[in-house]
Amino acid sequence: MAVLDFSWLSYFLAIFGFLLVYVVVYAILTKTKILGENAFVNSITAFILAIIFITFAPGVEYLGAITPWFAILIVSLFFFLVIVGFSQKDIDKFMKPWIAWVFIVLLLIIFLVAAIKVFNPVLGPYLPGASGDGADPTLLKVAKFAYSDRFLGGALLLIIALIASWVITKKAK
Repeated sequence: MAVLDFSWLSYFLAIFGFLLVYVVVYAILTKTKILGENAFVNSITAFILAIIFITFAPGVEYLGAITPWFAILIVSLFFFLVIVGFSQKDIDKFMKPWIAWVFIVLLLIIFLVAAIKVFNPVLGPYLPGASGDGADPTLLKVAKFAYSDRFLGGALLLIIALIASWVITKKAK
């Protein structure tokens, strides 16, 4: 049993989504100066884009799906850097561009999986083979197995094990 129940925060998901989109869009517009240096124009543009985003229900669901995973990725990156900082004398020797690329790829995978999960009911009927009419039953069973949780989980573990083995056994140059 949980000591604190924060499930009531889910009622404010649309407001949090609006604020997140507004702040991110405003920060991007201010930093890039696409619309100039006028703060009012940047603010109004960010406000309008956040309103448009919030009125699209799958957009809010998409934001609700990626935000926790993004937070988990950032916390994992922080702990990874803390461990590396404590284990290495010179952290600059360890910090290579590939580390950033690994986290960027993980972030893109999170975005893609969340988009497939959220927008599948919208786009699913238009994809080839969605109805299964006239398809080979054997191929449908193979596809069902290939997309099962067990198979995908095993494949993910295998990929992680391969990457870990490669990192551990590669020779330092």
